[in-house]
Amino acid sequence: MALTALQAKRATPKDKDYKLAAEKGLYLLIKANGSKYWRMKYRFAGKEKTLSFGVFPEVPLSEATEKRDEARKLLRDDIDPGLERKKNKLKRNVDATNTFEAIAREWIDLKARTWAPRHSERVTRSLELDVFPSIGNMPIAQIDSLLLRTVIEPIQQRGALDIASRVRQRCSAVFQYAMVLGACSLDPASPLKIVMQPPVKKHFPALTAKEMPEFLSKVRAYNSTLQTQLAMRTLMLTFVRTIELIEARWEEIDWEEEIWNIPAERMKEKRAHFVPLAKQTIDTLRQLQSITGNSELLFPKRGSMREPMSNSTILRVIDRIGYKGRMTGHGFRSVASTVLNESGLFDFDVIERQLSHQDKDDVRAAYNRSKYMKERRRMMQWWADKIDSFETPAQIIFGRFSDQG
Repeated sequence: MALTALQAKRATPKDKDYKLAAEKGLYLLIKANGSKYWRMKYRFAGKEKTLSFGVFPEVPLSEATEKRDEARKLLRDDIDPGLERKKNKLKRNVDATNTFEAIAREWIDLKARTWAPRHSERVTRSLELDVFPSIGNMPIAQIDSLLLRTVIEPIQQRGALDIASRVRQRCSAVFQYAMVLGACSLDPASPLKIVMQPPVKKHFPALTAKEMPEFLSKVRAYNSTLQTQLAMRTLMLTFVRTIELIEARWEEIDWEEEIWNIPAERMKEKRAHFVPLAKQTIDTLRQLQSITGNSELLFPKRGSMREPMSNSTILRVIDRIGYKGRMTGHGFRSVASTVLNESGLFDFDVIERQLSHQDKDDVRAAYNRSKYMKERRRMMQWWADKIDSFETPAQIIFGRFSDQG
């Protein structure tokens, strides 16, 4: 007769271990010390093996019977239930180690080799604030799209649509990295693109060409340091991004070829960028060199020659001379783009290349860089002359500042 729950409960220990048989290989092992263990005997590939199903009464007869039936189903499919259990245990151990946060930090460490330090800090901080608190400790293989949506939706609900978009993209990159490692099989962040609210595209405030003379006059009159004045002058002449300017190094300036070589790791698109230097730009950099030439950086932070000046320095000057909300450091790019395009003197692709709006095709981008370099030199000199034309004759000494503190 099959073993009953009452019989299992009443079974008492003896001098030696003994078994009470249930059905279909299941039995209860009663130890001499009184402990009772569920076991199942089975054969696989001609060998006799044993499975453990836990301790009675914590595991009742009904539960032990269910586990036996599950094991028998695996046997019918020619799967060794003992080996399957070991594989599942190993997977659980791997999952416990491969949490989302652990994989994400490993991904950040890998990418940080090519990222700018500030970008690496921004990515890390965004995940620490908006992702790790919710799912950081979870095995990455257990995170699905529904769960990830509960992480991203609160970001959208607070109106931070651009941040939500970036968080989704970063999570997607982490999952794809985990897939390469074998830590998960899917990227649950990818399908969320369908339900994401598109971020509102922000246009940086910028002045018109007609407003530039008055703006330059106020810049000249403002009591800022010579280094800050030269930084603004260089930003106007080259119309690079502010972050590209403040992190510039003297080793990037090729005086002989009169070109500024910005390495790929410092560029937004991660492609090297080349800025032909007009005569006015060379004069400005020579003047700057007399101030910061002993530093690796063109624009070091005050009191620290190894750190770049704050990216808010230029914006602070713009705000204090009365242009808050009307102009930014990035606005010089918009002014240059508008003036150069409206001049009708330069090919659109030439202007786009100089704005570092580069072609996604590396081969074509390299071809265009070579093809347009001569015209880009002519265009940058024209632009420098145009900046001079924005000023009155009395202000034309813009490139020859006196030290203002």
